[in-house]
Amino acid sequence: MEIVHITSMVKSMKTILKKSNEHLQENKMTYSEHFFFAYSHGITCILAGLYLIIHSVVPGVLASTGSKLVTKLNKSFTDHSRKNS
Repeated sequence: MEIVHITSMVKSMKTILKKSNEHLQENKMTYSEHFFFAYSHGITCILAGLYLIIHSVVPGVLASTGSKLVTKLNKSFTDHSRKNS
């Protein structure tokens, strides 16, 4: 029973690694390039969300900050996608 579980885990890890390598190749990025691209965009998404939550409570504050960040993210993803087509 224990060996079957370990074998299943190894197969799952191989599948994840294969999909990860395919994703990196499709996007023409190294692991570190992808890490920093995804990490920075994730942080920007969190900030945009926080700004929008603050704006929802106090409409006069950060009136365009959240939408500007979302627009910046969209441009970055679109430009990256075009570059790798």
